[in-house]
Amino acid sequence: MMASGAATSAQKNPYRNYTEEKFVQNMQSADRNYAAVKAFVARTDYESAKAQLTRAREQMALTVTLWRNTKNDDAVAMLRKALNSMDDLDVAMSAESVDGAAVAAASERINAACQACHAAYREQDPSTKAYRVRRLAQ
Repeated sequence: MMASGAATSAQKNPYRNYTEEKFVQNMQSADRNYAAVKAFVARTDYESAKAQLTRAREQMALTVTLWRNTKNDDAVAMLRKALNSMDDLDVAMSAESVDGAAVAAASERINAACQACHAAYREQDPSTKAYRVRRLAQ
């Protein structure tokens, strides 16, 4: 009975056994959604940008599971910085009178946080040119 209960629990909570493959899927989804945010911002369609930002943030926030499972506090801190910058962007786009400079500054902070994490924890496979999580000594 206990084994079937554990299997049911794992099926209900897909993040209990969060894999690197799931991490990559969540990051790719966050990237696609954030690309849409940037496109909407370029057109000053802030309501649509906020909706896409919510989805990008949701997908990115899920990735904390990998960093916690690998006990990587530095990566968790980098992720939190990116998420806080996403929150700042949401606030900037929610202002009664949206300040384009504030939106651009918040967006730049997101880009910088993402690039810092990618530089530390992402590498390109030389043969396939695909990106993957850098193997870390544990």
